[in-house]
Amino acid sequence: MSAGNRGEPAAPHTAEAANPTRATEPTQATNPTQQASPAPPADPAHGPPVRAQPDGWFVVATSGEVRPGKVVTRRLKGQDLVVYRTTDGQLRVVRPFCPHLGAHLGHGGTVRGDRLVCPFHHFQFGPDGACVQTGYGTPPPKARLTGVDFRELDDLVFVWHHAQGKPPQWEVGPLFGPDYPKPHCTPRTLTAHPQDVLENFVDVGHFGPLHGLSLTVLEDAVYDGHRLSIGYGLRPAGARAGKRYSTLPTVRFTMEGLGVIDVTADDMKFGFDLRARICVTPLDDVRSDLRVAVAMRPTGPGRRRVARAVAGLAPTLFARAAAADTKRDAAIWAHSRFTEHPRLAKGDGPIMPFRRWARQFYSTSQPPGTAD
Repeated sequence: MSAGNRGEPAAPHTAEAANPTRATEPTQATNPTQQASPAPPADPAHGPPVRAQPDGWFVVATSGEVRPGKVVTRRLKGQDLVVYRTTDGQLRVVRPFCPHLGAHLGHGGTVRGDRLVCPFHHFQFGPDGACVQTGYGTPPPKARLTGVDFRELDDLVFVWHHAQGKPPQWEVGPLFGPDYPKPHCTPRTLTAHPQDVLENFVDVGHFGPLHGLSLTVLEDAVYDGHRLSIGYGLRPAGARAGKRYSTLPTVRFTMEGLGVIDVTADDMKFGFDLRARICVTPLDDVRSDLRVAVAMRPTGPGRRRVARAVAGLAPTLFARAAAADTKRDAAIWAHSRFTEHPRLAKGDGPIMPFRRWARQFYSTSQPPGTAD
């Protein structure tokens, strides 16, 4: 795993609650040393309007998109980031503008050894962000690129963003173990807010009407600081679902803030375990990138060459199934308006507890009129 912060290597920040609790109400604990606490009241005054953008970890690229010597530009919350990799494989994420005269390093910037070279005057910046050379041989100024906290794990590049500039409040851990193959990642862009995408996973009532799935809640929602987990049993229920989920007897969803959902399904039909990481990244006020990384491993007697070959191909099929389902959801999200005070019915699932849990990830307010 690669780690970085504002020009210096970042030390791990592990946020694990000492006593995770099962509950019907969430906690607001974000401090890594804070114990789980009672849920906040349902009064909207206790949290900012949810149409603000959340703080947290967000995926901006796959590792394969940033090869050694490559410079790419990625969007996060209306701002550009420059992601590059030195020729010896070090990943770096920086703010886009050169401190010399403001050139955008993602438009024409290049990598030379372990240095990022500005396209304008060819000023060079070392791995720590410091300017080490000018383009015309004069002493370099005391200038430094602005680094951004990042982590590289599971073939994904995570970037930390906090509206008030606070350092990482928790860590996203690895999901795919060493016996899993490289995950297959499928990207797409949605007209959707990250919270709407995650709320979909606790919106129990929509699985049948929209996706044709029969759902049984096997594990009630557990709110543990920045994590929320819930377990379901899924099976097809009608022609719309087909048989694409018939191999998933049980599935657990674990949210890590409002940018990451980890999916685990063990003891699947035909002897496989599945891991998937669903990553939602806000590009601006209305659009989000959705990346779904999937990997499978054979278990038991299926750990043969053929089984491993199947495990390498099957994630593509699951990614396609997930894309088909997401397309249905995306059509709803693109034309929806957030309803702050929904008129809920029995069978909707823990929507309001989820929203109260989600408030902890907002540190900025939103102008009036942006929430219903």
